[in-house]
Amino acid sequence: MTLKEIIENFKKERLSQIPDDVKAIMMKATEELINSGIENQLPKVGEKIFDFTLPNYDGKEVRLGELLENGPVVLNFYRGGWCPYCNLQLNYLQSRLDDFKKYGAVLVAVSPELPDMAASTVDRHSIKFYVLSDVDNRVAKKLGLVFKLPDEVVSIYKKLGHDLEKYNGNNKYEIPVPATFVIDKDFTIRYSFGKADYTQRAEPDDIIEVLKTLQ
Repeated sequence: MTLKEIIENFKKERLSQIPDDVKAIMMKATEELINSGIENQLPKVGEKIFDFTLPNYDGKEVRLGELLENGPVVLNFYRGGWCPYCNLQLNYLQSRLDDFKKYGAVLVAVSPELPDMAASTVDRHSIKFYVLSDVDNRVAKKLGLVFKLPDEVVSIYKKLGHDLEKYNGNNKYEIPVPATFVIDKDFTIRYSFGKADYTQRAEPDDIIEVLKTLQ
């Protein structure tokens, strides 16, 4: 199954369990985010990304430039380990890791979570790729990915047990839109995908097609 098919199946089941008033609030928030034009802020194919250094879940510093010395990087921004759609994506990416490696690519996932929280996500999914902590969304903000969750959505997340203050180490309630980039060795973006609708994610098969062109 494709990642899209897995997400769609989960989404149908998920929505059937959510009260209509909650669904209405969530849908309204997504529509407002789409209308904000945040997707237009994303870096585009052909543009160059800046170098950055972030801590991996194990505390080791990781610099994008060093990774690019060995080949392209698939850079995936996700909301957090509390998000079920992010967990589906991370699990699927792990299942396709060998496919990325076949084309010399390094897979890197980034979230605003504290390293300890990221480590929990890594353990839960037996992740074997980099999972970096972009605390306070320092890198994601420069890429135009970050927005503040509406108060109504924050209340819903709290009721669901999603304690973002605990996960992110602050009370800003700022998260990135899910986005995926393929970065060439010269820092050029060869693939860019990001959607205000957090249930939409980059399809690994599409990413691999781009990686094939970089051989």
